[in-house]
Amino acid sequence: MNIGSRELTGGGAFRSKLLLFFLLLLFWIVLTASLALHELVMGAVCSAFVGALTVSLLGRALDPRITPSVLLRLPVFMVRLVWEIIKANIDVARIILNPRLPIDPRIVEYRTYLPGDLPRTVFSDSITLTPGTVTVELRGDLLNVHCLCPYHEEGLAGLEKLVAWLFQVKKPEVEENG
Repeated sequence: MNIGSRELTGGGAFRSKLLLFFLLLLFWIVLTASLALHELVMGAVCSAFVGALTVSLLGRALDPRITPSVLLRLPVFMVRLVWEIIKANIDVARIILNPRLPIDPRIVEYRTYLPGDLPRTVFSDSITLTPGTVTVELRGDLLNVHCLCPYHEEGLAGLEKLVAWLFQVKKPEVEENG
């Protein structure tokens, strides 16, 4: 039985809905910064409503790749991504402040080994959040990325590795012939 079919069974679907409810409620608590009873009740009502609306619109509560282990790694991923964004901001600021403007913009094709829509979308969005690079198109496992400088292309593998770590994806071994 794979994850997709487990989602359709009663147990997997209920756990997924319950996890979504608690994630939404936790998000509510973080936003309100309050544990007052009236805030918790309102948060529970809103979380249940949004959860029910999500299930009715999407046909499922959460993507099967959103597991508790992914959620536990998410804060570390976010900190590491913010660090990459800060480094890229400094790099782009140096480029802008340099009177010779050492830019050579180009669109590069990057083939990712990340499986499925969610990891690829997180990777694509991580690229776009990093100054100096923008994902122009994502088709299957191929991304077209606009890079401000040639060396920005080299940073794509690092971001891909970070997303792979988040979703526990192992890079396939490449056999060398010759």
